[in-house]
Amino acid sequence: MAPNLTGSGSGLFLADAEIVTTKHVGQTPKITKPIQQHTQSAHPQPQGRTYKWEIVWRNVFGFIYLHLGAAYGLYLAFVTPIKLQTTLFTYFCGFMGGMGITAGAHRLWAHKTYKANTALRVILMVCNCLAFQNHVYEWVRDHRVHHKFTDTDADPHNSRRGFFFSHMGWLLMKKHSDVKTKGKLVDMSDLEEDKVLMFQKK
Repeated sequence: MAPNLTGSGSGLFLADAEIVTTKHVGQTPKITKPIQQHTQSAHPQPQGRTYKWEIVWRNVFGFIYLHLGAAYGLYLAFVTPIKLQTTLFTYFCGFMGGMGITAGAHRLWAHKTYKANTALRVILMVCNCLAFQNHVYEWVRDHRVHHKFTDTDADPHNSRRGFFFSHMGWLLMKKHSDVKTKGKLVDMSDLEEDKVLMFQKK
């Protein structure tokens, strides 16, 4: 669970989903209470609400351009001579961008799983820029909201809206109003005190 989240329902995921009992030592445990979705009980979906989904065409065309560019680059890799340095640099940039998200935005800043000195935070912030996934502050806010309100309208990548939406479709549409409303409830003071991230956010 992400730290520094306000509100109720912040218990462990599926902590109270089932009760296991045994009658005698050595017997196979028996589930006496059916498993329930944590998000259904903690965050019930309002009935009868409608929301008009608005496509952000700038993002759609941006993603089309990026994917066509990647396909064209792959084509060129097979039909034109490429220097080894170019290939290594490409893989290096891809790897470092991934580290900026996984080691930086996700594990360091969103979940606070470890501490990093200023030099490492600067490196991870630059790597995060290579990933082209907005600044760390926005990434962390959306991720904390995602954990706090999983699979509700307040979840930026609500899986109830389908695989494509939760994978990348959420980046092609305007955020649901609940995402913005609930996002304001998330404590981001730890990031606001980080000068490295505030520099990136400017």
